[in-house]
Amino acid sequence: MTGTGTTGRGVSARNLFTVAPKVMASLVGARMGYRGTIVLANIALAGAWGSTGYAGYAAAMGGAAFLLPISSLGIEKCALKLIPRARHTVNRLIGIFVALAAALLLASLAVLAVLLLGRDDALLPGLAGLWAICAGGNQVLVGLSRAVDRPGRDVANHLVLAVVLAGLTVAGMTGTPPATFLALYVLTLIVLNVALLAGLRPDFTGLRRRTLVRASVGTSALMAVADVVGGVSVSLLFLALSVTGAQDESGGLYLAVVASSVLLNAFAYLLRILQPQVSRELHQRDLTSMLGTLARWLRLLVLAGVPYLAVTLGASLLLLRDLGGPGVLVLYAACVPILFAMGSVNYLMENATPEALRTTAYGAAVSLVAMGALAFAIVPWAGALGAVTVLGCGELVHAAVVLRRLTPGRSQPQPTPGV
Repeated sequence: MTGTGTTGRGVSARNLFTVAPKVMASLVGARMGYRGTIVLANIALAGAWGSTGYAGYAAAMGGAAFLLPISSLGIEKCALKLIPRARHTVNRLIGIFVALAAALLLASLAVLAVLLLGRDDALLPGLAGLWAICAGGNQVLVGLSRAVDRPGRDVANHLVLAVVLAGLTVAGMTGTPPATFLALYVLTLIVLNVALLAGLRPDFTGLRRRTLVRASVGTSALMAVADVVGGVSVSLLFLALSVTGAQDESGGLYLAVVASSVLLNAFAYLLRILQPQVSRELHQRDLTSMLGTLARWLRLLVLAGVPYLAVTLGASLLLLRDLGGPGVLVLYAACVPILFAMGSVNYLMENATPEALRTTAYGAAVSLVAMGALAFAIVPWAGALGAVTVLGCGELVHAAVVLRRLTPGRSQPQPTPGV
């Protein structure tokens, strides 16, 4: 794969990651405060609701995880990629992204309704699904706010969420059941989403511009693939635990996912803050050297990652199986370097050439198929520890597919305008 730039100039690392330190600190601080509150809240609620009550809550939240990326479907990432490159169509692009988010909201609600149809225990899973949908919409709206240079709205949004979540956790510790807890959580997200939308003032005349709509929808769909795969894979692993009779281990897996997500989401959020600058720098530049470097790193990741995962799973089954949730958390922490490495590669490729974006989206889709097969091969005998290992294997499959398509000499698809 080669870069499609026309200037012949390479990418400057110094210019690629330049954001005002105060803005960076406030954005990361607010988001980390919220994520940290989520972790502490889950620890407190696990003790307050007991293993049975918390396992039901964890299963509902984990099972609804796939709705969060579906409800946003790459809109935030697409907006942060395309809006910084636009000059005279910013407001129209905002209108297109808001309209797309509304369509996905309705589609997500329809999916949730179908999944809950005929269930006697639909209340908690339904509320968890609504939470995931509203949270996905919230991330779209704060992303659009940052794209139009209103980072303060993102900061305020997450500070409010942290404060409300802390209050709801106290209520949960004093007797509030999971369903009421989630209902109030969802209501908070709805109020914040309405306030953020009012501040954007979208221009919907852009919906009549087919070129803008096609570029926005197409790029959003491709950039959503990795996020959708992430959400669906987590839900798939909870399903595997359930159907193989290991649902009691759901609480340990969910705690591990929540705890690790603080670090991983902070890293992903940092990349989103930098994305407007990265997008501008990568636009119409010669990226041949960068893609070659990525290929070398991917080769090292695959060659070292396979034996690393095999050894860590074996050691975990011998040493950590009896620890339950803490053991799962330790193994998850051991997989974090792999998640970081592939996440970084995916990020650069999404914001590079159209071919690179299609390549990493294809690799993510293939990794989901591989995880589906591995989940029902490993989880039945390895439980939650096996589920964590499957996540790491999925990243290595993604890396292997991308590496194969980055190999020099392979024919590449033609660029698609607008992405």
